[in-house]
Amino acid sequence: MADLKLKYILISLLSVLSISLVDAAEIEFNATVDQSTVGLGDQFTLTVTVQGQDMTSVPKPELPDMPDFNLLGSSSSQSTNIQFINGKMSKQASVNYIYYLSAKKLGKLSIGPCLIKYKDQEYRSQPIEIEVVKSSTARAQPAPSGRASAAQPNIPIEGNLFLSAAASRKTVYVGEQVMVDFTLYNRFQISDARIAEMPTFNGFWPEKVFDAEKLSWQQKTLDGKQYQYMILKKAALFPMSSGELAVSPMTLDIAIVLASRDFFDFFGNSKAVKIESKSITITALPLPGDKPAEFTGGVGKFSIQASLDRNTATGNEPINLSVKITGTGNIRLVGKPAITAISGLKIMDPEVKENIHVSGDVIKGSKTFTFPIIPQSDGKYVIPAVKLAYFDPADKSYHTIQTQPLECSVSGCNQNTPLVEATGLKVLGTDINYIKPDASVLKNASLEIPKLAWLLYLLFPATILSAFWYRGHIDRLSTDRGYARKHRSNGLVKKRLQISEKCLKVNDLSNFYSSLSQAVFGFIGDRYNMDMGARTKEQIHQELSRNGVPDDILSDILALMDACDRVRFSPSSASEMDPPGMLEKAKEVFSRL
Repeated sequence: MADLKLKYILISLLSVLSISLVDAAEIEFNATVDQSTVGLGDQFTLTVTVQGQDMTSVPKPELPDMPDFNLLGSSSSQSTNIQFINGKMSKQASVNYIYYLSAKKLGKLSIGPCLIKYKDQEYRSQPIEIEVVKSSTARAQPAPSGRASAAQPNIPIEGNLFLSAAASRKTVYVGEQVMVDFTLYNRFQISDARIAEMPTFNGFWPEKVFDAEKLSWQQKTLDGKQYQYMILKKAALFPMSSGELAVSPMTLDIAIVLASRDFFDFFGNSKAVKIESKSITITALPLPGDKPAEFTGGVGKFSIQASLDRNTATGNEPINLSVKITGTGNIRLVGKPAITAISGLKIMDPEVKENIHVSGDVIKGSKTFTFPIIPQSDGKYVIPAVKLAYFDPADKSYHTIQTQPLECSVSGCNQNTPLVEATGLKVLGTDINYIKPDASVLKNASLEIPKLAWLLYLLFPATILSAFWYRGHIDRLSTDRGYARKHRSNGLVKKRLQISEKCLKVNDLSNFYSSLSQAVFGFIGDRYNMDMGARTKEQIHQELSRNGVPDDILSDILALMDACDRVRFSPSSASEMDPPGMLEKAKEVFSRL
């Protein structure tokens, strides 16, 4: 009996000792700023971070006296990493206390140590040195991760998320290129961004230079602040008329990820924001009035050359004269040059080919006019130089360029020979062919339309409508993200359910619940174009109700989500589940949506 009492005493002492050791576990405590050099009066962020394992509630840190700084506001965020090892849960928690400050005076200032008291122990951070300068072009100290953080409720949108519209020049000549770009600047964490309204370029001839297809961020310091930025659109514009021309704003719909509200807010939250760029006004100056006769609308810098595809022709064979204009500027708007009329040769309208590309934000390329020439009499011919005038904005004057004269010879030409058109077809005549008189019997031709013809007549409109529908379907898949996600939802959920079935057959329950959870969340997200990672269950419930999902199906969906989450985060509850029943229930729910 004494031995048994001694055993209980030892167990009690060990339990008290282990609890003391856990309680005595240290935490990590530090303070950082997002900028080490700031402009006078500019906002910067002081972040005080507390990290620890199995950390319980943490009191707010005590800030030092800061007479040289204004406290503009504060917020906090929390994150938790939960692990199950041998049936036991361990929790690594991190709490960020965020303070928004601005400096009151110039010079090198100091933020003293922050203090926190946790389980009868005091922790202090290191002092932080801040240099305050006159202008706001301070050298920003980038965040170590290079990524924007989740938004806090007190952080203003203005100045931290905006859409910039910029033009390379504000005053140009008619036909002169001006480059415009639309750039998104961001200091938040963005889960989704969509163009709600594209800018319009009324009065301009636009050339596409760049359109962003996905979120691809770069880092940039702007006015002393570190931003993520990405160029959404670039276009080269050529004014078509003189006067004040406006580029309308671009509008974006953006989902900003908000910080988690507590340790168990796994889905987080998001905030929908609409931002708009400013409109741009560009002044287009008229071209000088003394335009040469050879001017066809070219503005930029060009060269010209001409060639014949053959120097000799026999029997009214056509000769092709190619005039190629190459250079930089509004090459697509250059009109055809005038070709001097030549007696004995008929010059047809040209075929036009363009080869336009972008090089260093400048529109370059060539435009080729191919004139078919039809010989109408024999002889040697000289095709005079082809002249072209263009306006160069660099020196504000017109320039005239020309090709070398070309020679060709024609033989065997018969003026009574049918005219060879540019297409290569010959006009043989218009008389009715003579009917031979040796036909003994003239059979009556049936006027009844064959049944196959009727069938083709009926199928033709359906084929045309099907082609239009398919074309619209393909275009919508590439432009409408919600439509594309809904279209692929059935195929994706079948693949995910197949994975769940395979895991169930081999009794791999851990991967079964994981794949089933992906199938449920993925199908709902794709079907209704929802960002599931940024929504709580309450928000999912509201969104599905808004989309007209019946209450009984909605209850089944939420029950499946709860069951999957419960098993994933508490494996011991797996014994209470019915995996085959859950799989069949998921298939039933998906088939009813």
